[in-house]
Amino acid sequence: MGPHGDESMNLGEKLRQLRQEKNLTQPELAETLGIEQSYLSKLENGKSLPSADVLKRILDAFGLGLEQLIAELDDATRNQLRHLPEVAEHFSRQKLQLVSNRKRWLLGSALLCALGCALIYAGAVRLFVSDVVYGYQSGGIILEGESKEIFLRSRENLTNRLDQDYLTSSQYRGLMFNIPVDGGTRTYRFMEEHKTDPWQNKAVAMLGVFLAVFGLAGLGLERRLTRS
Repeated sequence: MGPHGDESMNLGEKLRQLRQEKNLTQPELAETLGIEQSYLSKLENGKSLPSADVLKRILDAFGLGLEQLIAELDDATRNQLRHLPEVAEHFSRQKLQLVSNRKRWLLGSALLCALGCALIYAGAVRLFVSDVVYGYQSGGIILEGESKEIFLRSRENLTNRLDQDYLTSSQYRGLMFNIPVDGGTRTYRFMEEHKTDPWQNKAVAMLGVFLAVFGLAGLGLERRLTRS
């Protein structure tokens, strides 16, 4: 494509494009820049390169930043302009920024891997939700003043008061415990324990797998970009 296309171009083509967009003739632009028309002609034809001072005048005349101009030039022209202090400093900053971005990318990917592995382990060992459930049973409601163990040891006929209730807990609460309820309290005694397979642990482990995969993919991508 030509100078007016989207592809990068050399400095002469870019300068000519800018001048034409402003509807300036070579003599008019040369006067604005404070240089000879012959020098401007050499610049536009790629037969000469601007000094640091002339490059600054060009940027000021068209209201451009150095980064904006450099981004639109081809690789050969960029290398030719590296002898200018401002351009060399620009590429130096760009390189430092690239290194900084890659370090952050590596750190982020490594953290994803570490967090993913930690979550996989946590899910495997049931760190968040126990896989043991403890069962407790209560015979009925104990009235005020009655023994907490009336349904366990009393010889009285309490058939009409029996109100069995079964409670499960992920934590062991001892052989017996009491809780207040409407009308009195209930005494729960330990009955059994059994294993379960909580879905939360599987969800945590799956999240860990996804994070670890994304982290590894990030590390692999950064490595490929570094080699390219």
